[in-house]
Amino acid sequence: MKNLIFLLILIPVLFAFMSSCEESVTEPEPPPPTAKAVYVLNSTATSISVIDLVEDEVFNNVATVGTWPNQLVYRKGKVYCVNSGSNNIMIFDADTWQSETPVDLGVGNNPMNMAFYDDNIAYVACLVSEKVLQVDMSSKTVTKTIDAGVGATGIAITNGKVYVTNTAFDGVNWTYGRGTVTVVDGASGDVVTTINVATNPQAAAVAPDGMLHVSCTGNYVDVMGKVSIINPATDAVTETVEIGGSPGSMSISFPDNLGYLAVWGAGLLVYNTETHDIVNGSDDYFLGKGGSGVLADTEGNVFVSVWDDDQVIKLDKDENILATYNVGDSPSALASKVE
Repeated sequence: MKNLIFLLILIPVLFAFMSSCEESVTEPEPPPPTAKAVYVLNSTATSISVIDLVEDEVFNNVATVGTWPNQLVYRKGKVYCVNSGSNNIMIFDADTWQSETPVDLGVGNNPMNMAFYDDNIAYVACLVSEKVLQVDMSSKTVTKTIDAGVGATGIAITNGKVYVTNTAFDGVNWTYGRGTVTVVDGASGDVVTTINVATNPQAAAVAPDGMLHVSCTGNYVDVMGKVSIINPATDAVTETVEIGGSPGSMSISFPDNLGYLAVWGAGLLVYNTETHDIVNGSDDYFLGKGGSGVLADTEGNVFVSVWDDDQVIKLDKDENILATYNVGDSPSALASKVE
């Protein structure tokens, strides 16, 4: 009987204690504003980390993102997160980390990557629906739905046109068809042409000479990675670089004319975007680890996210490690702020 009385007294006390603890829990303070940062998308944690490059500090989990986050974009004081599972784009103030109402892209689209055409209009490549969405970012509405190819994934904008990579993956028999790039007029949203490229094009980036480089992964078995180079003036493939490995995301360094291709768990493949010479091939990966994401900055540095180690590594172009940052769970995509 005494034990029962004790429990009857103890339980309300415990509940009161737990309630007071819950009330005392506060959200972490946002990091101080900075003029120079790398934003890290932590896939398993579904969060964003900030690497303040001015103070050389890391702030983890400053914002929570949606389901299956795939890409981060920084533009004019805001950070945009493309959530493939949530079918939306989340928007955060890069100084306060307050969130806006997300852009709803519609169920079943599975958005992968976005790119801004101008301050108001963005385009989004959608994997499952095989569409490109034209989005008015001021009203947060989809203003046009455009047919792309099978497995629309990567996106880049140059010369007034939107280039969307189509992997042509057949999920029934696990094979890849002809890789293509859908070209869309950025002003009208009309399809201009379709360009044939190498197998499984995943990402695209513009080189210092204005040429569009498309990272083609291959089939992960016997078809190795290539880079298809497109002249935006003619929309024709001018050269194909035999890079090897199975590259995914890519980033191009403007100071050094170097193309960095991330290979999951292996590191980076590197080639010269001007001469097309291989700098680090599949027999000698740059860094030799990581590869879940890559970002080349405007000063000749390259940042590599290491999924298994929850780290981002900063290197120079000669593979010297300049810094190692501990970030959130499973870092993948990276975005840069330089002001």
